[in-house]
Amino acid sequence: MKFWKALAAACLAGAAVLGAAGACAASPETPSPDTLSPGVLRVAYRADDKPVSFLRDGKPAGLLVDLMNDIGRRMGLRVEYVSTSFAAMLPSVRNHQYDTAAFGVLVTPARRKVVDFTTAIGYGQARLVSRASEALATVQSASGKTIAVTIGSALIPQLARIAPHVVIRQFPNIAASVDALLAGQVDGLFTGEAAAAHVIAQHHGLVASQTVESGMNAFPVAKDRPALLAAMNQALAGSMRDGTFTRLFLRWNPPSVTIPARLYADYPGMPHPAAH
Repeated sequence: MKFWKALAAACLAGAAVLGAAGACAASPETPSPDTLSPGVLRVAYRADDKPVSFLRDGKPAGLLVDLMNDIGRRMGLRVEYVSTSFAAMLPSVRNHQYDTAAFGVLVTPARRKVVDFTTAIGYGQARLVSRASEALATVQSASGKTIAVTIGSALIPQLARIAPHVVIRQFPNIAASVDALLAGQVDGLFTGEAAAAHVIAQHHGLVASQTVESGMNAFPVAKDRPALLAAMNQALAGSMRDGTFTRLFLRWNPPSVTIPARLYADYPGMPHPAAH
């Protein structure tokens, strides 16, 4: 009994020191593989990408932060978060600075050469945000316009395919892109659907275009760490099938953003929102 009390106290203390919702489990559902630090899942996250990965009240928060906490709990690991930029994320995972990242990275052939990926955590859906006074009703109408996109985003080539002759300006984060749009420095910004919904909810003078699908999103893992990848996939499957992911998705997204249909095919038995 003293051992379990001591373990619980250590978990709570560790979470408080990190300022993160670190997971700690005495009986993991998934065998815990070797991580960069014993007993710890070291995770990169973005401090500026609401509602999936951001800083709130000094602590990491968001849909994918909560999902990563659940994965860590299932593997019996405490989760430690470190803020980084999107451009640095994959090279840092590859170079063993982090075990993985609490961010839905769009899987592309070029990125598969850098890191491995878990099974799907979603399917990217993107929208073009513009000023209501000069609205771009469709993504296709961005052709010939200047559009802000986050540095290193895989949405850049997709936007160029959809809207030939688009002028793309890369910014370090969503906040900088929004500032440029509001200041009239760009005609629009292209980002994920959830981020777009958050932006237009915060800025009533902005509107969003139709949704376009961009591909599978997943968590990155270094190529030389197959045991960690397998353990994360097993934990992720548990989160999907017992309804944890569905509950988290509903908590962090407005009703206008729905779970992609392909995710239900990837995880048979995954509950639909109506069940909650």
